[in-house]
Amino acid sequence: MAAPSEGPHRKSAADLLRWLEMEVAPRLAVETEVIAHGGTALTLLGIKASTKDVDFTFRTREAFERFATALEASGFVLRGDFRPLPAEVYRRFENPGSSVDVVDLRYPVWNNWRWTKKALEKALVLRLGTVRLVRPDRDLVFLFKTYPLRATDLDDLRSFLEGEGPDEVRVIELFEDQDRALRSELSRDDTQLEPLFLLLDLRFRFAASMELLGPRYRKRIPRIARRARAEFRELVLEWSLPRLIAEAKSEDRVLSWDKVLGRQQEPLRRRLERD
Repeated sequence: MAAPSEGPHRKSAADLLRWLEMEVAPRLAVETEVIAHGGTALTLLGIKASTKDVDFTFRTREAFERFATALEASGFVLRGDFRPLPAEVYRRFENPGSSVDVVDLRYPVWNNWRWTKKALEKALVLRLGTVRLVRPDRDLVFLFKTYPLRATDLDDLRSFLEGEGPDEVRVIELFEDQDRALRSELSRDDTQLEPLFLLLDLRFRFAASMELLGPRYRKRIPRIARRARAEFRELVLEWSLPRLIAEAKSEDRVLSWDKVLGRQQEPLRRRLERD
């Protein structure tokens, strides 16, 4: 009887770089940009020793498809093709025989973060054959980790803060850049997702992560923690932050901004547009 699978094994930064250069790059006919995300970015930054899931995202659909085809050519099998959001493509590939056995690809966004010029201005680009690997800087990865609210992501933030913390000024600037990008879409009617709800998610999750980190870790990033609370308070919602956190983390409910806002929705949109 076969032994049960223990799930994905852990990969170090050296494992990831070697795999990209030796196994993936030879199967790409043209240079292809790929952006490291989540635990993969933390591992490449040296903040984590290794990662189980390998997360990549892409700025063009062509790069996404080329990379997916290269994975299949090297023995990976498509195990999931999802649409978490109407405009988002998420595919999971697996190959138990590879040193990197599970790879998640997403296009064009991951948790609704935008790859703006500001976001990537301090990224490191590694050329591994035909793979152009973009490793975001520490401050951007820290900010992006404030979105999911999962226990594992909060642990990653705490691990980050146990070492050299982020540049608080830059993290706030990066948040403002993302916030501004969403506010610019509030008056548009050609978006596939409600930009007001995306903006609320951004501010709520930023504040919620600071709350859930606990006082010990908030003391290490006081400016970020204060700014997160201020951005949330500026919304003037009837629901408190603890109530929203409980709703978002409940297993039997999904946080509904329609339900939270009620008649506040259009007045809030107009106020944020003016701001």
